[in-house]
Amino acid sequence: MKRATIKDVAEAAGVSRAAVSKVLRNAYGLSDDMRARVEAAMAALNYRPQTAARGLRGRTYTLGVVLPDMRNPFFPDIIDGVISTLRSTSYEPLIGFRPSADATEQHAIDTLLDHKIDGFLMIAPRLEEAYLRSVATSVPTVMIGRHDRDSGYDTVNNDDRTGARLAVEHLIAFGHRDIAYFGLDIASVGPTNSTALRLEGYLATMAALGLADHCSVFEGTHFHGQHYDEEVARRILQSERRPTAVFCWTDSVAITLMAEAAKLGIRVPEDLSVIGYDNTRLAALPQLSVTSVDQSGHLLGSEAMKLLIERIEGRQTDQHFVLPPRLDVKGSTGPAPIPA
Repeated sequence: MKRATIKDVAEAAGVSRAAVSKVLRNAYGLSDDMRARVEAAMAALNYRPQTAARGLRGRTYTLGVVLPDMRNPFFPDIIDGVISTLRSTSYEPLIGFRPSADATEQHAIDTLLDHKIDGFLMIAPRLEEAYLRSVATSVPTVMIGRHDRDSGYDTVNNDDRTGARLAVEHLIAFGHRDIAYFGLDIASVGPTNSTALRLEGYLATMAALGLADHCSVFEGTHFHGQHYDEEVARRILQSERRPTAVFCWTDSVAITLMAEAAKLGIRVPEDLSVIGYDNTRLAALPQLSVTSVDQSGHLLGSEAMKLLIERIEGRQTDQHFVLPPRLDVKGSTGPAPIPA
């Protein structure tokens, strides 16, 4: 079948080609009737704009979304927010991700740049700020999961320090003192990454409440093999001074820790309390019931897209949107065990 053109759509809708172009650009001032007629004609003709041709004329109406990996169950919540905002626009997201443990997100970024995207949303990229700044000088960019400032791109984040404080205070209220933090290797993520700020919040809260000597930090990573977090979890659970509670940087790590505890006959929450971060759908499953810090993933994605479209439309000044966290208490936390 011959591919439909703008001319075909215009004739079917009884409007000019300029009117069809305005609908494709989601231009201001279109009547609801004209938009409906054009969209109906495009649907009937199965019309799809040619991205390459649109790129030659200016915008391609495609946006790159770059993920550090595909395994974190929190990322679909962000993508849901992205899609909900883009639904009322002409933009389409293209997903790129770190292809292997040995590669970086730069491979995905370079590939998307070759497609002449109009803007980037990057989720916690583990790349040098100087490189990200250079990308943002050529393509409008928004970050989630990095708290950079004055870098030429917008940021959308949860207040990670406050989220950590809420988690630690909850555990202390249950009588816990030996509270560990299961995070990421800070050297690999950088000081402005969300996980680095969660560590800062954990250490600061423990110190403020007189428990600095009870701190213990364990570092995992997604990039030493799929079983590395399991090894770190066993190290925590088999340590000479096993903590009675662990605050984990993400729900997936909290679930890994709980699984390893079950293998060792350690009961949650009777023997060990566990808190995750993100409040994903997995954390809410009754079989898991993980107490978790909710950082509103859907809203993070939605706000990031709004800022990105503003950037594309010409805004130059950096914007930094910060959401307050909320602790969702479920079944994985309870009173500290009474010493034998």
